[in-house]
Amino acid sequence: MTFLRPEYLYGLFALLIPIIIHLFNFRRHKKFYFSDISRLKTITNQTKKKKRLKHLVVLLFRLLTILFIVISLAGPIKDINKSKISDSSITTIYVDNSNSMLAEGQLGRLFETSKATAIDIAKQNTDNSSFIIVSNNTDPSQLRILDKESAVTEIEKIEISPESQKLSSMVRIRDRIIEKSSLSVGNTFIISDFQAYTTDINQFEIDSSNHIFIPLEHLTKKNIYIDSCAIENPAIMAGENLNLSVWIKNYSETDYEKVPLKLIIDEEQKSVAGIDIKKGNTLKINLTFSVSNSGWHKGIIQIEDFPITFDDKFYFTFNVVDRINILIISENLKNTKLNNFYGSDAIFKIDQMKSGSIDLNDLKNYDLIVLNELQLIPSGTANQLLLAAQNGTNLLYIPPDERYLNNINLFLGITNTGSVIKLDTTKTRVKTLKLSNPIFSESIIDIPKNAELPTVNKHYKYLFPTASGVETLISLLSGDDFLSRKPIGKGNIYILSCGLENGYGNFTSQLLFAPVMHGIASKKESRIPLFYTLGETESVNIPLENQELGETPVKIISQEDKFSFIPRQKFSNGDLRLELNNLKLIDGFYDVKYLENFLGLLAFNFNRKESELDFLSNDDLKQLCLESGLSNFEIINVQNPDLKEVINALQKENDFWKLFIIFALFTLLLEVFVLRFWK
Repeated sequence: MTFLRPEYLYGLFALLIPIIIHLFNFRRHKKFYFSDISRLKTITNQTKKKKRLKHLVVLLFRLLTILFIVISLAGPIKDINKSKISDSSITTIYVDNSNSMLAEGQLGRLFETSKATAIDIAKQNTDNSSFIIVSNNTDPSQLRILDKESAVTEIEKIEISPESQKLSSMVRIRDRIIEKSSLSVGNTFIISDFQAYTTDINQFEIDSSNHIFIPLEHLTKKNIYIDSCAIENPAIMAGENLNLSVWIKNYSETDYEKVPLKLIIDEEQKSVAGIDIKKGNTLKINLTFSVSNSGWHKGIIQIEDFPITFDDKFYFTFNVVDRINILIISENLKNTKLNNFYGSDAIFKIDQMKSGSIDLNDLKNYDLIVLNELQLIPSGTANQLLLAAQNGTNLLYIPPDERYLNNINLFLGITNTGSVIKLDTTKTRVKTLKLSNPIFSESIIDIPKNAELPTVNKHYKYLFPTASGVETLISLLSGDDFLSRKPIGKGNIYILSCGLENGYGNFTSQLLFAPVMHGIASKKESRIPLFYTLGETESVNIPLENQELGETPVKIISQEDKFSFIPRQKFSNGDLRLELNNLKLIDGFYDVKYLENFLGLLAFNFNRKESELDFLSNDDLKQLCLESGLSNFEIINVQNPDLKEVINALQKENDFWKLFIIFALFTLLLEVFVLRFWK
């Protein structure tokens, strides 16, 4: 047995008081004169020995009464389940401060209950106890052993954090600190709502610590949140209708009706709607908007929900291009129908290169590279073209004449696309278009039955294996491919089955030519994602677009509070890679700047895993502990409004002190009984 308040044991000196009274209370004998002693014969004779025994019994009961009272005040603790609190062990307290703790419980907001419980646990320990305080956003200042007062101060400083850690990482932090000390592991208190994805008890190392789990239960499972968004247009251009898809999840036990949904672009409200969503469902909302100028833009999708509000806003950014850069590589620099088409629209900027003088370093800077009837594409050039496609550049391959059939197969082999079977000279025409593909979605709604479609005098018959991932966009009457697409990284390679000169057909003079060429050029995937997720994103890549940077590092600046920092950075394939590991950021917009030059705009959102109200019950926790091999563990339910009584139970004090109060009352009763009835 040990004591929570050993200083009260100084009260044992009070045992001297009844001893002194009993030893030095010598009564002087007084003489009484009686005229007649006949009446004294009825007095019972009492021996001196019997009187002393009575005094000793009374003294013993008074000493025991004082002893039991002092012990009860000192806070006696008995050992249960091998859990011992001693000055040589460390008590670890984990406070879950993730976003899900913003919800309400029976005792108020879960996060506040968690902190109050942790403070009570610390205060119930002895003054010379040692502590480790851990939360989800543990920083270097927390990686140390604290005394009682410092532990309470550290708990009070904990605030809600967007970060969420696995429980096993908390245990590893505890073990790492204890290894550097001479103290042993003691009780580990884990105060959390125990979301399923963070409660990895099966990853705990089996040790001598007694793990005390304190679940905080949500009053209601009620949360609706914005999970993600995407702009369906592969290329984002000024004046173009942009289709924004928004995914909203209802992780609740009730249905929602008429939930306000707002779309804000550059601080201007573009759309508002009321949405209905059933419990447990995911709803996809389609919104349409446009922007009138090029450059970077920022958007916010917003709903109204309570009490969990961290996931009610979703931030995203997008870059509207002012020009589409096109490179046409040919055997000569003669003017072609491609030059005429792309040169007729100011949004296109055309460069030309001869096949023998290609600047491979510039390939990544183009939105579309046209390989116009090249007789031979060397393997080195082909590999550089594929690298550009990986980074988002589209390639359009227009095959040369039949004399270079083997070279066509060589290029198709390098790109893992397929092969040419033969040149088919049978005259045919275009039959079907895959209108669901983005290159058609905004320009062609439907094809009339009597529409005049291009005729083809001769074409190459390709063989594209299923595993190649090639998609047919336009097919001929014979079923052969006229235009095909193969995704490569962030870009695509488009393959025509014939040339564009008049001898191959009339494709260039038909109405279909313009939307196809325009769609191939403008549908380049964005190289910077619309958004990043805090806690998941380890790095971001910023395309430099021919910008040369000196030795001065790039900065990231928060638009909200102007907080700026310099991340670790390095250059790779013309991109700037910024490392974001272990950085404590909030959601919102961030500018990327080099000196005063603007390089990009980033959007960060909180991790939506915290939005999923999927928790382990007490039975689930117990089962998981048993399956994980934990032998020393307890699960304490703190739904009882008398929270301090629960904390006392955790510290093994519980009713043990009451037992000594009962002993004290019993000995006091015996003393009264002796004095009253022992004659």
